[in-house]
Amino acid sequence: MNEKEVERQIEQMVRFIKQEAEEKANEIKVSAEEEFNLEKLTLLEQEKAKIRKDYERRESQVEVKKKM
Repeated sequence: MNEKEVERQIEQMVRFIKQEAEEKANEIKVSAEEEFNLEKLTLLEQEKAKIRKDYERRESQVEVKKKM
């Protein structure tokens, strides 16, 4: 093998490694976005439930006051 062939092979290996790294980085990004969206949805639903419960409690208090 001459020097040019060696350089060409090294360049091919470098391109391959870069491509693999980019694909892995993209996989990590997609996974992180999915995890973030699930966590956001969970927190949103928890807060909605708290608001509904508080509303029901206040509505009940108003009904009690009306009966008095």
